[in-house]
Amino acid sequence: MAGRGTLIVILGFTIVFGLTAKYWTRVATSSVDNFVQYYNETTAHAIAVSAANLGSSQVFVDQPSGRSFNLSGGLSGGEYNVEVDSINPNLLLLTATGTYPPSGTFGTVTDTVRVQFGPNRFSTFGLYAGTMNSLSWDTGDTIWGGFHSEGTFNVEGTPVFYGRVTSNNDMTGGGTPIIYGSYQSGVSIPMPTSGVSNIRAVAAAGGGVINNPSNPAPFEVFMTFNSNATVTYHTNLNTADTTIPLSSLAPNGVIVINNGNLHVHGTVNGQVSVAASGSSSTGFGSVYIDGSIMCNSDPRTNPNSTDVIGIVAQNNVWVESDNAYLGVTPSNPPVNPVVEAAIYAQSGAFQCYYKSKPNYTNLGYIHVYGSITNNYLGVTSDPTSVYGYKPDFRFDPRFSSIGPPSYPVTGTFVILSWYE
Repeated sequence: MAGRGTLIVILGFTIVFGLTAKYWTRVATSSVDNFVQYYNETTAHAIAVSAANLGSSQVFVDQPSGRSFNLSGGLSGGEYNVEVDSINPNLLLLTATGTYPPSGTFGTVTDTVRVQFGPNRFSTFGLYAGTMNSLSWDTGDTIWGGFHSEGTFNVEGTPVFYGRVTSNNDMTGGGTPIIYGSYQSGVSIPMPTSGVSNIRAVAAAGGGVINNPSNPAPFEVFMTFNSNATVTYHTNLNTADTTIPLSSLAPNGVIVINNGNLHVHGTVNGQVSVAASGSSSTGFGSVYIDGSIMCNSDPRTNPNSTDVIGIVAQNNVWVESDNAYLGVTPSNPPVNPVVEAAIYAQSGAFQCYYKSKPNYTNLGYIHVYGSITNNYLGVTSDPTSVYGYKPDFRFDPRFSSIGPPSYPVTGTFVILSWYE
């Protein structure tokens, strides 16, 4: 009886261990399969990411051509393929795939990375200067947002820069700037001569164009933006006000004064770019800010504000009162004006009409919350800051990702989205 019991126990253990061994063998095999699958997936993903970086580098090398192209090859024991296509004249889509092991091999895995590129707007700079001329940044100066000089980077003392700093030529002046970002010389980002003509074409195609009816006679347009999304304007030739919805005057959000000057202030409800075009030899192509121009939803307190303003001039953007263009002494200079906009002066600068007017003191600050692009670095006061305005320029961080309608671009691309 004892021998039979022992035999039963032995048979029982044999069956149990046999079944268990089969189970653990299956578990071990599955573990190996899972590990191989995981390795293949992560390697394919790494190849796709590397391919996306290779393609992105090629996009930046080729800019501003915006051409479509393909790249392919072997990498890390697998394969990659990159396709870049033009979605429209302003957008590129890069599709990068990584395959591991190579096609035709058992267990092949393919992963995809998509990258969208868009034009780099000048509004992404906190401050841009085609040249600094003889001006220098000095102790007490604080620049918010990225800064670029297409000439030399003139520094004396210890100015502070909150953002990336680039210049075409080297740093001069012997200063020691404090840069909370990075500095790189040898970077050329020239201001194009077509920025205003491009925005004028957009306005003609679906925006609002106000033409000088008697060119080359003086033509001044006085425009007030209203918080209810309307615009009130008149000209020096027709002094009767016209009030019209912004969406009716400029369905695509772009308004251009052709062969004239624009005088503007008010509260913008929506997204708009206003521009003045014309030759400086005829006294045209400048924008005069004759009071605060602000967003209906203030981006200084609401970073999610969707109201956006662009101010574009073929020549200069001035801060002045509404009768300064007549050559008479302004009687009502704005005090502590606020400008919540991206400002672009293609051939001139953003500057103050009163900087050489000794009758006008204690005007306070010119508060700019947005972006400033000048052909040359302008000034807003005399060297002692007694006359004119003390500058208070702050970058609107929304302009890192969005910009005013059809705002001038640098001719280079930036990454808008990266999806893995």
